[in-house]
Amino acid sequence: MNKHDVKIERDLINEQQPKTGYDHDDPSLIAGPGGLTVWDLKQMAQEKRFSELDNLFDNGLTMNALPVGLAAGTPFPLFAGDNKLFAEWLDWYTEKNWRGKVYFSSANKRLSQGRNRVRKSLLLNSPFVPMFKFTTMLLDSHPLAPGAKSNLVILNYADPLTKPYMQEFLGVKLHVYDVMVAVRGKYGPIFVGKTWLGKYDKNGEFIASDPDKLFARYFLDFNEGALKEQREHHWDGSDEELLDPIPHIDN
Repeated sequence: MNKHDVKIERDLINEQQPKTGYDHDDPSLIAGPGGLTVWDLKQMAQEKRFSELDNLFDNGLTMNALPVGLAAGTPFPLFAGDNKLFAEWLDWYTEKNWRGKVYFSSANKRLSQGRNRVRKSLLLNSPFVPMFKFTTMLLDSHPLAPGAKSNLVILNYADPLTKPYMQEFLGVKLHVYDVMVAVRGKYGPIFVGKTWLGKYDKNGEFIASDPDKLFARYFLDFNEGALKEQREHHWDGSDEELLDPIPHIDN
């Protein structure tokens, strides 16, 4: 565990104990046919229905543990400004090169690590590999999300390098921070995420450049039904290098 993780774990121990919440496998959280998927949420973002997405984010489910395993994901970048053609290209590019995340299992249900499912190189036929390391925590609240009524999950990218891959060096220069909340979805809980741009200090603490301005939105689903739908309807035939077994963190 590096110095950033040590500080994060110490801060976590000092956090208020979590409120009783839902288990990810609770059958009552499965909305079934007609329920939301991450692709529905992506469409809402493309239609600029941001107030609806913010309402979902602010009225999420309080979970009793971090998610674990592979997650199907869809991104929606926001930093293209008013340039419509660039925004459309950037949306296409991120969709082609990011497939979601993988969360490691952990002895501490509120603290773990994970990786992003990212294309290995800029060539569109290259495989997806786990990269862009992050430390993740389940917190009762966070100053970047003052309106959230549920607990939430944060992702800290203070130390993103793994191999490292060329794309990961962008994470060293372009500092981002994620916050996401769970909502009820078609296959079970899905996560509505927000990303901020800012700066990590020497202790791994993140300071947002503008707390009121998002860098991106993203959506994750750890349920097998979503992974099956991704493989069958939202894939391009690329190979993927999976972590098998998924690592376990002894915090």
